[in-house]
Amino acid sequence: MKRNLFTNFKQIDKKGLWSLVVEDGMIRVVEGQSELNISNQSSSNVYDLHGNYLLPSFTDAHMHLSLYATLFSAVDLRECSSMKALQDKLRAEKNREVIIGWGFDHEKFQEERMPTRIDLDSVSSEIPIFILRFDEHIGVVNSEFLRRLKIDRNTKEPEGGKIGRFSDGLPNGILVDNALPTQKLLNNPRIKDSMLNNFLEVQKELLSKGLTSVSDMGIDFDTLDFYRQMEIKGYLKMRVHIYLDEKCLADKNRIKTEMQRNVQSLVQVRGLKLFVDGSFGASSGALYEPYADDPENKGILRIQPDRLKHLTRLADELGMQLSIHAIGDKALTYTLDALTETRNELLRHRIEHLQLVNEEHLDKLKQLGVIAVIQPVFVATDSPWAEKRLGSERVQQSYPLKRIIDKGIRVAGSSDCPVTEADPFLELYFSVSHKNLKGKEMPDWVKRERIGIKEALKIFTKDASYALHENKGKIEEGMLADFIVLLENPLQLTLEQILSLRVLQTYLGGELVVSKQPSP
Repeated sequence: MKRNLFTNFKQIDKKGLWSLVVEDGMIRVVEGQSELNISNQSSSNVYDLHGNYLLPSFTDAHMHLSLYATLFSAVDLRECSSMKALQDKLRAEKNREVIIGWGFDHEKFQEERMPTRIDLDSVSSEIPIFILRFDEHIGVVNSEFLRRLKIDRNTKEPEGGKIGRFSDGLPNGILVDNALPTQKLLNNPRIKDSMLNNFLEVQKELLSKGLTSVSDMGIDFDTLDFYRQMEIKGYLKMRVHIYLDEKCLADKNRIKTEMQRNVQSLVQVRGLKLFVDGSFGASSGALYEPYADDPENKGILRIQPDRLKHLTRLADELGMQLSIHAIGDKALTYTLDALTETRNELLRHRIEHLQLVNEEHLDKLKQLGVIAVIQPVFVATDSPWAEKRLGSERVQQSYPLKRIIDKGIRVAGSSDCPVTEADPFLELYFSVSHKNLKGKEMPDWVKRERIGIKEALKIFTKDASYALHENKGKIEEGMLADFIVLLENPLQLTLEQILSLRVLQTYLGGELVVSKQPSP
């Protein structure tokens, strides 16, 4: 039995100095500093935390870890504010065999439009180019990439996807949801070769921000195998929760086998990820009424209701936790209908995003005991254009947070990285703040949904961990010993100060995985 002793630390909501004992990765004793009667000699390691604050480490209940690692070496387009800036960034990478860019937001462009293949052809008509919007639901390819995808005037749209076209019927290079070639890119041998180094860099970044439990949503068995190898070789230093994609259901025996390995592994196969619709940014979230800025468009259903019910029943029978992407009000209604006969509280089924929610939805969520997985930072990225998409009346019910919590529905916090940065302190800020990062007041419909800092910490620790079937998120006996050390108490800081907080140390199972010295 390995025992680590932690002494001389503060807790954010308790007075005095404290000590705790970790045995075999679990917190066994938590006592006031003067009350704990354990000899240093009986412990494998003794950590004096010098009066700093010990908190549960952060959990990100919904992110795309392998995609983030894949895109880590792609062209970063997040700061581009014009078509020229985007093209210049891509031109600088013309030595590559394939140019992949990610993170652009056409709502920021001076031109106020989406790029097309013509814009990318001006960069290169010979090198295949693919760029992905930050929300991962819409992308653009150049003519060479279209040729390799065998998409032309006669190509039919896939179910749950859209191929953009010019007025003459020729493809314009814009691909939406199920038409995107994202999976083909992930399976590219050259991209896979870069995964190890990229993953190690991403892991270091996440641990330095205090994240010890993360998720990877909608992956295949090959990516699962990658994580298994990372753990076997000793590279994996955090808990990774896997939600497989729909295609994996073809091998039910393997799913059962993989889930049986969860007991002693850092890699946990949790459940199944389903996409019911798209996103508001791509105008593909499924709505009952048309988009305010696109009257002929009600979004896209990526899975039809009957098939959704079939898949939810199948996953539930296998004991898989369902993680269902539903952004628009129509998608949310269909998702709740599909969950009426599943074991929601036992398996902790979840709905992801929920960005247009009425009172009937809230009542059904509460009744079913479904977890709501929310990304508070989305109000920063989406509030500048959300009213344009949804209209002044409908936007009042969008991007809920406080309404869901007030209803007694459990909320798990997340980033949806790489859609947004996996930074827990940024998420805490946008859970609470009425202002954006430039100090500008956000709309009233955003302000009404903000919560307090103590509640924000809870949804990114205890409640996010609950959504991943973890027993952690509190500094108390019987919990996994995953925690962080901070110089200051976030409950006593301004929101601006919380943004600049830095993690001094991160522990996984009571073992030190990241250590930084505080700035002088």
